[in-house]
Amino acid sequence: MNKMLLITLVLLAVIALLLLTPLPASTPIVKTPEYTSTKVLISKGEFQGKPATVVEYDWGDWRDWLNLARSLVGLGSNPNAIALLNGSSFTNGVIEADLASTIPEGSGGMARGFIGIAFRVAPDLNSYEAVYLRPANGRIDDPERRTRALQYISHPDFHFDVSRKTNPGVYETGADIGLGEWIKLRIEVDGATAKVYVNGQQLLTVNDLKLGATRSGGVALWVNPGSKAYFANLVITPK
Repeated sequence: MNKMLLITLVLLAVIALLLLTPLPASTPIVKTPEYTSTKVLISKGEFQGKPATVVEYDWGDWRDWLNLARSLVGLGSNPNAIALLNGSSFTNGVIEADLASTIPEGSGGMARGFIGIAFRVAPDLNSYEAVYLRPANGRIDDPERRTRALQYISHPDFHFDVSRKTNPGVYETGADIGLGEWIKLRIEVDGATAKVYVNGQQLLTVNDLKLGATRSGGVALWVNPGSKAYFANLVITPK
């Protein structure tokens, strides 16, 4: 066998093995007076004249890049990147916030401006329910992507890839939203049910929250790679 061909085959085998074998991404916990977070960078700023908390994904470990590559070829799920609001406690009630996102230069074609809210977050940040937006999909010409602007997930076992395989179209829907604009998100939670409103319009109802009807936990800001996310006017109203 040609030596170069052999080297090429070995390299391809190594790459395939790496892609097929999930690696534990670095998940350092960072604590500040306001947030307990993992895999995010948090700062204060403003967007379109409105004061905001700015959250971006923290690319601090090479394993994050590999796991992202796995997700892009359908072998992985959303990374765990959240900022838990210290002192927050939520079981049932209403969560409201203004959200906006942009896509930083060089983020690649898969970036959608991912931004959302996680709730019933465990203290170790390793399990929660979440609703997030893909603003870049809101008015896109692609009809399939246009129906994927609003998404429910449950970390760690029920991400978008799982729901699309088991119940396509049930846990995501379209929304008239776009990048670079403020979006009002409202989540009403009662037991195992969550009703989601975007800009005042109810667009998604989840009747089987995966962590159960009685789960309690905190509320967190949620992002994914390829987004610069802005959060403002977060209001938590427990029931």
